[in-house]
Amino acid sequence: MLRHQVVAALLMAAIIAGAFVATTAEDNNTLYLLNTQCANFANTQCSLLDDRTTRCGGLECESFLECDILTHRCASKPRQYGEPCHKIIRPCGNGLRCSNSCGICVDETEEDIFPVEDDDHNNEGIVATACGISSTRVFRTWGRLVSSDHPVVMPTNDDELQSILLKAREGGCKVRPSGSTHSAAGLVAEASSESDVVVVSLDRYVPSDVNWAKQVLMNEGADMVSVKVPAGFTQLELYSFIRPKGYFLPTQTAGFLFTIAGVVGSFVHGGSFGDGPIHNHVQALRVMLWDGTIAIIDKEDELKYWRNSYGLLGIITAAELTVIKRPNFWFGTLPSQSLNAGWNAAGFDQYINGIRTEYTAAEFFMNPHTKEILAVVQKDLKDVNVTTPTLVDSDCVWKMFRCQPSTHCSYQYEFGDWTLNDSCRTIVRPPPADDDECGWDYKAHTCRNLDYCSYQYKFGDLTLDESCRLINPPPPSVSSMNDAYNQLINDNPLLGVTGVAIGDKRLQQVGFCLASRIGLERVLLETIQATIPSLVREAYDRTNDGFLVPLSLPLPTPLLGYLIPADKLFAVLDKITKLNYVLSLAIEWRYVSFDNEKESAVLQPGNLQSGEWAAMEVASNEIPGWTPDEWRSQFMQIETILKNAGGVPHTGKYFGMGLDEKGLIQPFVNVGPEDVFSEKQKEEFRVYAESVDPEGLFWSGYMANSI
Repeated sequence: MLRHQVVAALLMAAIIAGAFVATTAEDNNTLYLLNTQCANFANTQCSLLDDRTTRCGGLECESFLECDILTHRCASKPRQYGEPCHKIIRPCGNGLRCSNSCGICVDETEEDIFPVEDDDHNNEGIVATACGISSTRVFRTWGRLVSSDHPVVMPTNDDELQSILLKAREGGCKVRPSGSTHSAAGLVAEASSESDVVVVSLDRYVPSDVNWAKQVLMNEGADMVSVKVPAGFTQLELYSFIRPKGYFLPTQTAGFLFTIAGVVGSFVHGGSFGDGPIHNHVQALRVMLWDGTIAIIDKEDELKYWRNSYGLLGIITAAELTVIKRPNFWFGTLPSQSLNAGWNAAGFDQYINGIRTEYTAAEFFMNPHTKEILAVVQKDLKDVNVTTPTLVDSDCVWKMFRCQPSTHCSYQYEFGDWTLNDSCRTIVRPPPADDDECGWDYKAHTCRNLDYCSYQYKFGDLTLDESCRLINPPPPSVSSMNDAYNQLINDNPLLGVTGVAIGDKRLQQVGFCLASRIGLERVLLETIQATIPSLVREAYDRTNDGFLVPLSLPLPTPLLGYLIPADKLFAVLDKITKLNYVLSLAIEWRYVSFDNEKESAVLQPGNLQSGEWAAMEVASNEIPGWTPDEWRSQFMQIETILKNAGGVPHTGKYFGMGLDEKGLIQPFVNVGPEDVFSEKQKEEFRVYAESVDPEGLFWSGYMANSI
């Protein structure tokens, strides 16, 4: 896939730049290289088939350089900092060790990232037990901030779930529901707790009630309907059912990895202008209470407690959600650009308002180094009146030094034209049906058919014609969407249990590691940002459902998230651009609206006031070679800016950066008593919780301790 090609190119760039690292190390061999012609051969391409007298500087340099069997480049003997290595056959020099996860030489004192793991065999051979309930899978959050010994059990029906609750109660354990584990804090469970904890995943669960056992569209055909769906299903599984029928959630996340219970029971938002959190669109919930009884929660005076309840009230087993019909849905990217009116508040507002006028939703990515912004946007396409040309290209001929008839034809050279007649084409062009029908107008220095085509370079394009592509390509057919969804579900069987895979692509991981060693974090940021249009186009061609997040990431990705008043966003961004930005990912934000008069959740973070807010996050790959404080310190800097702007923590991401007892900067350390919820919110929620869970069976985890 394209993003893999880009990362591979980045890897090669990092390897090339690695030559400069090798020539700055204070190793005897390297010092020798600096003073001889051998330095000219460091990191150059070589072949093991070449004679020793010709490769890597020949006999004069063979004591200091050799042709690496893996990279086919001349490498130091022994390997130096940042060079590919092996503990036995390609050892590192003094003071260095070979990183298990990156396969390159690192300093002996540097922390390493966790090895690539196979989640299908998580904790193989290890059995975790609590209250007589055992499992070979233990709970941990996606980013590994929480790694516990709490067993994760997977009931398949109501009877099994009731049995788990009974055993836990009898043994004095707490029960915590879990989804795809993407919340940063220990919302499900913390590494340690005062009592044993049993974590319940509904990944294999099907409600025993036939009315809730499968996905069903209620009143299918209308523009706004509802869908019933088991709570353990992911958004991927939900969309595999509703998207081919033309239905969407009114607002949706960037990725389809979250479970239904997760987007209902936690603070999860989309990017639709004028819309709020996803849990606003819950019409009814089927829940299991502490004593194993089933309840249907469908009245607003109770739903407001269950929305964003963090699993503290009971287990949501199924949900009924509002969905809307969008037969002409489209999503794509707007080119990364600087503000037309300059980097100022007026220019920023002009840019945002222009997008708001034309599109229904947007997700923004900004490079703080260049101040360029890329937008992933959604809208509903309108029918277009197509003008049909009266002639076809073959009716146009070159005659009397021009294309004839001149009223209908003009000279339009395309790559590959052999004659002047070939370059005579109709002035009124039929709308192109695919990318191949877009081409470069060499006279106008732009793509032809600008109403339909635009310049969209992709890695691998060899001509300008190839880089001209449809602005709105034909959407995938229903049958191809069904095939794509089936393939995605089959390829990601644990999506609702462990979320997006980390480190499953070795080349990606090594590429990022190498780049980080030689100071290419900014290149990483720009390269990743440049791949977003390709990711979006791939997703459009596959399912055109608006989801963007890839199915795997090379490294853990901590995210600091806050909601800030929308009118303060530019000032916040401006302050961040003035920092020495060391993070390897762009700043991202979406807009979310709230209305206190009809607010749908008691535990709305920060008791948010009515109006529009920007849900903003900064992120970075957790790359070995950085000191632990580098990205953490930057998170702390940025959090101060966000809090000073009246920001409210996003409860699913990092916040509260501060020094722990070991002096290390960590999240969730510096959190005031009302930073997340007001005392009024806490008290109102506690009273209701005691009424539905009198024994406190579900009262555990970070939020329970906070409330």
